[in-house]
Amino acid sequence: MKSSKILKVLLVLFLFTVNVNNLTGQPVEKKFFKFTKIVTKYTQLKYIISKNVNDTFFVYVRLPKHYNETNRRYPVIYLLDGDIAFNMATSIVRYLQYGKFVPDVITVGIGYGTMMSDEETNFRNRDYTPTQIEGLPNSGHASEYLKFIKKELIPFIDSTYRTDPDDRTLNGYSLGGLFTLYTMLKEPDLFNRYIAGSPYVYNDVDNLLKTEEKIFKEGNSLHGKLYITVGENESFEKFRNPISRIVNRLRKRQYKNFDLFFRIFENGQHLICPAEAMSYGLVYVYNNAVTKNLNGE
Repeated sequence: MKSSKILKVLLVLFLFTVNVNNLTGQPVEKKFFKFTKIVTKYTQLKYIISKNVNDTFFVYVRLPKHYNETNRRYPVIYLLDGDIAFNMATSIVRYLQYGKFVPDVITVGIGYGTMMSDEETNFRNRDYTPTQIEGLPNSGHASEYLKFIKKELIPFIDSTYRTDPDDRTLNGYSLGGLFTLYTMLKEPDLFNRYIAGSPYVYNDVDNLLKTEEKIFKEGNSLHGKLYITVGENESFEKFRNPISRIVNRLRKRQYKNFDLFFRIFENGQHLICPAEAMSYGLVYVYNNAVTKNLNGE
């Protein structure tokens, strides 16, 4: 009797094992095998060896869904800190497009490869800072990085993809926000839309204001749209006061073809607000463009 019961138990276990294998075995493995690697749709990875910076940059490019089905030229969003900002930005852009806030765009993230490998090194301290900052080794090389963007990156993107050369957005946060303002003042014709989230201008505010003073005295002008932010809970000394000096100066000038919006995020802290700055910034800088796009103009 005992042997008979044992055989029955073994038989039940065997049949159960066969059924489980049928549910979770080879056929399922075959079905999902092609998805063992993550591939982001409509996205390409390019490499640019820069003579101006003497470094290689990883360039992440997201094309509109129907890019290959049209002959249209598209606005381009250039993202600083592309390794960390690119996936966030493409998701934000998609959400905003569902809401008809942002037109179809090409999104370009400028990075160092840290999104791809932990063995790569981030050199934002070197590239985003106009002057040497104490405690940031190798800082102060924004001029070379700006030359890379102007003379190497943008020409590559414009020659490779169907871009609208008159519609470029530059987005940066913290040190990236500093570089965004630096670019706007040094090369005011390079971009026409700017998003500067919590720019760390503490060490460079006087130099930025001197550059702006020179533009004004020489009878030149800024143009385009600037969305600039800071968090309510960020340091007054390091962030809020220096940023306010920049904002107040630009408001005082009242440049004819230049629009500025300054926002203080309620309860905002420095590492909480990158997504908010980008989201609301894109809505602001593209507002007129979206209206024209929806009207078919």
